[in-house]
Amino acid sequence: MKKRTVVFGALISLGLSASPRHTMAAENGATNWPLGVNTILPALLPPPGGTQFYSYTVRYSANTFADGKGRSAIPGFSLTQYAQALRFVHTWDYQTEGGVRFSSGAIPSADHTRLRIGGARDEATGFNQIYLTPLYLTYSPSPALHLLAGFSGFVPLGDVDKHSLANTTNNYRSYMQEFGLTWFVSPAWEVSLSPTLSFNERNKATRYRSGNVLNTDFSVGYRPASMPHLQLSLAGYHTYQFSDDSAEGGPVAGGNRLRKLGLGPQVFYAFDKASGIVVKALREVEVENGPKGNSLWLQFTMPL
Repeated sequence: MKKRTVVFGALISLGLSASPRHTMAAENGATNWPLGVNTILPALLPPPGGTQFYSYTVRYSANTFADGKGRSAIPGFSLTQYAQALRFVHTWDYQTEGGVRFSSGAIPSADHTRLRIGGARDEATGFNQIYLTPLYLTYSPSPALHLLAGFSGFVPLGDVDKHSLANTTNNYRSYMQEFGLTWFVSPAWEVSLSPTLSFNERNKATRYRSGNVLNTDFSVGYRPASMPHLQLSLAGYHTYQFSDDSAEGGPVAGGNRLRKLGLGPQVFYAFDKASGIVVKALREVEVENGPKGNSLWLQFTMPL
C-alpha cells in the first residue's frame, strides 16, 4: 500500500482541466469545461510547497450533430479541433491540523478549429480561454482516499466574430464548482470521479446564454502487480445540462439541453514519483443537442 501511494499519489491529477470545447460556439452544443479531461487522479495535487506543470494535447473530431432525440440534425456537418493547454498548480506551504491543504492554479489554452456545414467551410486559430482557480482544498482521510473541492472560472481569450462559422473561443465566462475523489480500492485497483458544476454567463456577441451543466469525468484503473508503474483504465464522462438555454428574446424552444456519454481506453505510465504520461481515446456513444465524435488525448506532468 505505501509504495503504491507514493508512486501514483505523487503523480498529482494528470488529467485536470484544460482543452477544447468540442464545437464552434456555446449555443451549438459546446461547454467551456473540456469533457473527459479529468480522468487521472483528480483529487491529488502537489504536496505543500510544491509546484506542478501539466500539458494537455487533444484532437476532437465529429461528423454528426445530434438533435434532442440523438438523430443527425445538420447535413454535411464536420468538425475537427486541435487544442493545447498548459497548467500550473502550486500548493501553499501550509496545512491545517486536520490535514486540509490549499492550492492555486491557472490554465491558458489555444486551439485550431475546422468546421464544415453543408457547402460552407471555415477555420480559425487562436487563444481559447484561461482557467483560474484561486483556491483548491484537498484532504486525505486515509492513504487510500483523497478528496478535492475548488471554485474556478473560465475567462474567454481571443477575438470572436458572430458572423464567422468557426471561432476559437466560446466568448462567455463560466463559474465552476469542482469536486474530486480518488480511491485506491486495493494495490491493483483505483476509482476516480470528478464532478463539476458549470454556471454560464451570456455570450455578449450573440446574446445567447447556454444552460448550466453537471459533468462527471471518471475512470476505473488496474495496475498489474508485475508492472506497478503502468495503469490500464476505462475512462469517460457523463454530461447533463440541467437548465434551458436562452436567447435575447427568451427561453429557447425545447431547452436545447446538452447530453453526452463518452467512454474509452486509457493508458497511464509513471516515470517516477511525480512525472508521467497518459494516452486515451474517448468515443461519444450517446449525444443529444451537440456534436457526436471522438477525442484522442496526450497528457503529461512533471514537477517544477
